[in-house]
Amino acid sequence: MLYGASVALMKGISLLMLPFIAHHLSTDAFGRLEVISSLAVIGSILVGMGLEDALFRFAGASKDPTERRRLAAEVFGLTLIIGTTALIVGYLSADLIAALMPGQPTGYEMRLVLSMLALEGCIAIPLGWLRMRNQAVSFFLVTIGRALTQALLVLLLLSVGRGVEGVLEAGLLAVVAQALVVGYLHIRDTGLSVSRKTGRRSLVYSLPIVASGLVAFALNGLDRWILAEHTGLADVAQFGVAAKFALAVVLLMQPFGMWWSPRRFEVLNEPDGHRKAAGFIALGVVLTMIIAVPVGLISPLLIDWMLPGSYAMAGQYTLVLVLVMAFKEIAELINLGCFTGKTTRTQLVINIIGASGGILGMFWWTPEHAVWGVILALLLAQGIRVVLFFIASQHFLPLPYPTRSLLLLATLGIGWLTLGSQAGSAAHQLLLTLAATGCLAGTALMLRLFPVPTRLLKR
Repeated sequence: MLYGASVALMKGISLLMLPFIAHHLSTDAFGRLEVISSLAVIGSILVGMGLEDALFRFAGASKDPTERRRLAAEVFGLTLIIGTTALIVGYLSADLIAALMPGQPTGYEMRLVLSMLALEGCIAIPLGWLRMRNQAVSFFLVTIGRALTQALLVLLLLSVGRGVEGVLEAGLLAVVAQALVVGYLHIRDTGLSVSRKTGRRSLVYSLPIVASGLVAFALNGLDRWILAEHTGLADVAQFGVAAKFALAVVLLMQPFGMWWSPRRFEVLNEPDGHRKAAGFIALGVVLTMIIAVPVGLISPLLIDWMLPGSYAMAGQYTLVLVLVMAFKEIAELINLGCFTGKTTRTQLVINIIGASGGILGMFWWTPEHAVWGVILALLLAQGIRVVLFFIASQHFLPLPYPTRSLLLLATLGIGWLTLGSQAGSAAHQLLLTLAATGCLAGTALMLRLFPVPTRLLKR
């Protein structure tokens, strides 16, 4: 519950504030904000350098508490060096980057975004360390503090007419406050040091992850740029709203992912670890489908109720975008075998293949089909990633998944979403949402995809 509340407030702030922002910005201004924010995707990958995964891989595998703290201190030191460099480079190159981006952002807006990105990389390691130590209360307090600070600042700055700049200024102030707090907590617990050996080993492990993330930018960032070039900022705004509602799938899955991600290697190395790991991953896939379907079905109602009428089409886009998000989550769950070695090259190759399919699809379909072309391309790309990650991960680390049961549940979920696209009224849509959720949960129980207590099964 603490992890869930933390993520909902930290990463879901854009969804929680969406109605207020949509009423205070025109569709063109909202579209420009989406284009600017998409830079955060590629920037966070470059600044973070995949070091959070390196922390989980090496510190998480160590059984000596002293060594784990030393590794955490050294990884954090490396992160501070990268963040400082990114801050200087971003400030000096902001005007050039602004001139190259669609949507005509200003140099000042670019400096705000790039400053946030430099600090985000420094925040990731302390937050990862809190998760590794199961310090859920501390994690909750530092993340909810940032979320509340950002929300209040957005309300204030938009109310006085600051517009897009106000939203970005609120984000930067909240990030600075959180960086100071988590940096202090981390240094107090582990200290701060720099090691050439740890830095080299961490970068060798994480660089393919960084490259994979850069490739993934094509599936979460480049789509806004292509839309802005071929259609207009109003279509970017529609797509951005739909994507934010579909993002609820990722946010609702975060408590499970934040618990499972730091512990997956520990579970794998336990007695009967392969069976346990397969069970937890299968549970994650089930939860993803049970979450995605009702999110997709209820989103059109929420969009009609909460947002101006100019965003009505976003509800139809959300019905398909939830599948994109679900496939993305499933791919991240089933790729465990690709992380068990000393490098992550396989992950990079698969992400390149998936992103290539998505890029080709976007350039081919967007000029004719606009937003639907982008959505279809994203669905194709994530589908390719799911299939290839399953094949590769099973090659490196065969796990006993209940594959047939999972495929049956996924087919059932897609059927409910298809039916939801034909709903004729709000009451019909709400009834479909309730029926679909109950049906999927009941089917998962019948197929024993949930860990039901033995006493209940006998009864």
